[in-house]
Amino acid sequence: MSEPLPERFARLEGKRLLVTGAAGFLGGSLFERLAGYGLDVLGTVLEPAEAEAFRARGLRSEVLDLADPEPWDQLLDGVDVVFNIAACFQETELDESTYDRVNNRGALKLAQTAARSGVERFVHCSTVGVHGDVREIPATEETPFNPMDLYHRTKLAGELSVLDFGRTLGPEEMVVTVNRPAMVYGPGDLRMLKLFKTILSGSFRMIGSGEVLAHLGYIEDQTDSFLFSAVAPRDQAHLEAFNIASGEPLTLNELARLIADQGGVRLSRLHIPVAPVWLAGAICEVLWKPTGRRPPLFRRRVGFFTHNRAFDLTKARERLGYESRWSHADGIAETIRWYRKEELV
Repeated sequence: MSEPLPERFARLEGKRLLVTGAAGFLGGSLFERLAGYGLDVLGTVLEPAEAEAFRARGLRSEVLDLADPEPWDQLLDGVDVVFNIAACFQETELDESTYDRVNNRGALKLAQTAARSGVERFVHCSTVGVHGDVREIPATEETPFNPMDLYHRTKLAGELSVLDFGRTLGPEEMVVTVNRPAMVYGPGDLRMLKLFKTILSGSFRMIGSGEVLAHLGYIEDQTDSFLFSAVAPRDQAHLEAFNIASGEPLTLNELARLIADQGGVRLSRLHIPVAPVWLAGAICEVLWKPTGRRPPLFRRRVGFFTHNRAFDLTKARERLGYESRWSHADGIAETIRWYRKEELV
């Protein structure tokens, strides 16, 4: 049974929607939310088995590889709104050209095909990581870019390519908007599982000082932001990028204490120097690369403990009407409940 479509998203009623990356955490949340509202939504996935699993549940799904050179016009025929969430993310075994083929050239090709097919809205998922270790605290959308690795470099290239293409469109053509999510977490997420698991098991040791800033985005808030991006007036959203997160930034020490408090455990005060952990990550990447498997530790994960990430959400609030509905304490508590229910911690 469908839940009612909230009035604030009423403009999506009667539209045909497409979500790429529907088998992922963020794309899946958006796809499930839209389907839950009873909207006409198609989710694209990378693997045929993923599409079959959705179809078995009565959901519409097709296979789409953003690296595929074949045309996609038939897939986008009749679609009104595209949410492009698909990306190469933590595939450390892949090289930068592969990342670029998906995160940059694939995103641009999708936007071009969408415009040619008469799509009304194209909401592209980038990342706050384009700002890297932020040069202003809190960073705004105008803070200088500072991508730190191949994922962030290729996501930045894709964001700029999509926006540059959007500038070639006429005043009545497709609206192009970029959404930059912060570190997304919540029920269903496995990326932050290791952090939660080590804290809840009592084995966690902070790497570095713990005074760097993190800005998290609870999954429900991040999903809301994509819907707001799709219904905002053209003059507020077209050719604009928006940094999205939940609440205020936290130091890593504050974040670790929150997880420990919500999980009912004591937190160790011991800290580990950054340098040996970073070196271990680099070594793991080299050793695991020939295997084609993801290493247990890599430098990008170590960057979580060394890079400041803090964002001013004023633009999203004023232009999109976005408001964070989840506090860090509530989001962390809900995430722990899910991990425990799934016997992951």
